[in-house]
Amino acid sequence: MAEEAYRRSREQALLCEQAAAAMDIVPTFSHITALRYQGIEVPESCTLRTDRLHISFDSRGARRRFKGVIEHYWSGSFEVTMDGGGEFYVTNPAMTWSQLSAYVSVESLAVIAGSLACRDSKRKLITLDDLERYVEENRGFAGRRRCLDIMPYLMENSDSPPESVLVVLVMRGGLGRPEANFRIDLPSGGFRFADIAYPELKLAIEYQGAYHASPAQMREDARRWNQLRVLGWEIVFVTADDLRTDASRRAIVKVIRTMMERQLAFRRLAGVL
Repeated sequence: MAEEAYRRSREQALLCEQAAAAMDIVPTFSHITALRYQGIEVPESCTLRTDRLHISFDSRGARRRFKGVIEHYWSGSFEVTMDGGGEFYVTNPAMTWSQLSAYVSVESLAVIAGSLACRDSKRKLITLDDLERYVEENRGFAGRRRCLDIMPYLMENSDSPPESVLVVLVMRGGLGRPEANFRIDLPSGGFRFADIAYPELKLAIEYQGAYHASPAQMREDARRWNQLRVLGWEIVFVTADDLRTDASRRAIVKVIRTMMERQLAFRRLAGVL
């Protein structure tokens, strides 16, 4: 995933460099152009043209038209960084996220936020506090209501877009706030991570993507989760099919709720809770 993000970022940087060289201004690349520059895939729900570069101006009167480029006026504060070559600016992650709020679904906003604030230190570009600050300080932009609506459901330090979707799903299902990539220490001195966890119930939720389909990974997963089951943990496995439709989402939430109730009963029986 890190290699793919780096490739996406470098490809976008080259396109920006070529476009900037043909302009008589130092442009500020924004919206999905900035998102790709930051290594993040554009969500399918996005209504912006993906075959064009996007630039922003801080005043309507300053807007300029360029071939192959879509220009935007942005009413919020301009928070940008200059590319290493000094030929153009790129909106920072908080500004990029806020700009996209008018053009993507609320769920996609959660996925983008999770990607910007992921656990990988090499790819992590922002904290959720940074997003909250920008939205709080800029009150007039289109899409702000969407940002405020999804903010309580955002989770920092996730590893993949499906994990961000899962957090939104369980929280909207009334199951409380889980923890992302929760570390579970083993008696042997090692440790394991759960994608999403309710530690007080010893319940883990694991997303099973294609990465887990190889025989070697399946064996490792089995060993890992058997270690945790010995410690009283239960695991709910989620796949792409579970997130595909409203009906399948309701079904997996029901499974998670049932396992939460079962774990709570077991813990109470054991005198832990």
